[in-house]
Amino acid sequence: MFDATFWVAISFLLFIGLLVYKNVHQIILNQIDSKILELKNKIDEAENLKSNSEKLLSNAQTKLKGYNKLNAETLKKAQKISDNEIASSIEKMKKFLENKEKAAQSKIEQAKSDAVYQVKIISTKVALETVEDVIKENLDIRTKEAINLSKLKKSIEKLKEIN
Repeated sequence: MFDATFWVAISFLLFIGLLVYKNVHQIILNQIDSKILELKNKIDEAENLKSNSEKLLSNAQTKLKGYNKLNAETLKKAQKISDNEIASSIEKMKKFLENKEKAAQSKIEQAKSDAVYQVKIISTKVALETVEDVIKENLDIRTKEAINLSKLKKSIEKLKEIN
């Protein structure tokens, strides 16, 4: 009558009775509740971290867009300044070349006028020497004295000064 299954059933019932008497179920429920509460707190903390991360990401993306826009504006300004500097440099170079060309033209004109002046002086000198030689060869002594060569020489000097 009292076989092993009977004693196992009695032991089991005593064990359950002891658990009920000692309120073990309450202790187990309290442990489970505390674990649930701990998990809820961790989940809330994770959600807070997630929302903070999303806010930081949003702020970072906004700043990145702002920096990209600023970068684009800066590049445009730098390009504009560079273009202005290039245009200014080209204009300065053109003016410099024009001035050099004018100076060269002026030097050429000066050289031409100097050459013309030298030709005039030489031709006047040759002409006067030729006139002197012709006068000396063709005039006799009396006529030479009458003309007064010194006056002629003064006139020649005046002509030289004029040219």
